[in-house]
Amino acid sequence: MTQETNGNGPAPIGRHLAEWRLRRGLTTSRLAARCGLPEQLITDLESGRDWVDRRRVVNCLAAGLRLDPIELTGQPYSPYGASHALVHGTAWHVRRHLARVVAGGAGVQEPVHAEEVAALVAAVQSADEGGDLYSAAGDLPRLLDMTAAPVTDASLRSDGSVAAARLLRRLGYRDVGYSVLHRARPTGGAPTPAEMAEEVWLLLDMGQPALAVSRAPGPGAVLPVDVLMPLASAHACLGQWVHSARLLERAQTIARAPKEASAVASARAFAEAERGAFKQVLAHAAEAGHLPPGERAGLLLLTASARARLGRFDEAVKDLVTAESVAPLHTRLNPLARELVHVLSSRAGVHPEMAARLGMKRSLSSPGTPGENRR
Repeated sequence: MTQETNGNGPAPIGRHLAEWRLRRGLTTSRLAARCGLPEQLITDLESGRDWVDRRRVVNCLAAGLRLDPIELTGQPYSPYGASHALVHGTAWHVRRHLARVVAGGAGVQEPVHAEEVAALVAAVQSADEGGDLYSAAGDLPRLLDMTAAPVTDASLRSDGSVAAARLLRRLGYRDVGYSVLHRARPTGGAPTPAEMAEEVWLLLDMGQPALAVSRAPGPGAVLPVDVLMPLASAHACLGQWVHSARLLERAQTIARAPKEASAVASARAFAEAERGAFKQVLAHAAEAGHLPPGERAGLLLLTASARARLGRFDEAVKDLVTAESVAPLHTRLNPLARELVHVLSSRAGVHPEMAARLGMKRSLSSPGTPGENRR
């Protein structure tokens, strides 16, 4: 089903929120009490006067309605365009692969060379980071078969599974990504740092920040930057600002390359967004000048929302358009982009073509405000 939005109707998450609240037979006040959120926020989301730009809010709403967050974000989205259609079909190949693993028949039959597997893993990682989800998704079925081959060593199998899980998470198939990640690990084996980091990101997207935090090793463990960042995000989602800041300070201390330092600055921006500190979001984002396109698109969506919160709507539109240009599918598949199209359509006149590129359409009349008068 194609998402619909216009300047007066409910934003995508707000529309789903209203539908599910009514299905559950809840008033806005009762849902607010369940979620620990202000009733006015819920009313404003359902009416389209406000939008969601914090993972913590999505998680609280989903928990209050006893839902997976994807029921509110609408993921995974129906295909829009040829490139999205190929990406969307990737999940079918992955599910078939997992079924073959369970049946004991996964993996390619011809000889597999470690160099070939390593090159394919690198290609998928590079395409993902570079903003080319189309190429990454096209290589994914072959990657999964090759990493499942008996001759593939544990290190390559782990790298391939992490790359696959990360890609599937971006596409909205978190449950499939989680299965892929755990199938690669020997029973009882300890996760590698890359596996731990991806597992935390997956759990965050599943609305389980507390479980994500529990995956961290003991206080004396020395963790790399790639693990500290998602753990800091998990603490931020729980409102544990001091702990989140300490983890990011540690990450900043050990970050060496410009790319790592930029990733930490970006993580700081995301943590500040969870706190609602939008000026700080923009300050940290300005320090993240060496992000690859795929990560840059996500940060641009964050700064677009921060600028909108600060009333700088024309600047927000520019960030949204830039995000879509540097990494089209990363942007189109991000729920925050859909929220922004709604709010910027009414406040800054986002062109209908932008909504169309995100797989949405602007209706000419307001769809109404379901549930606005049922409290």
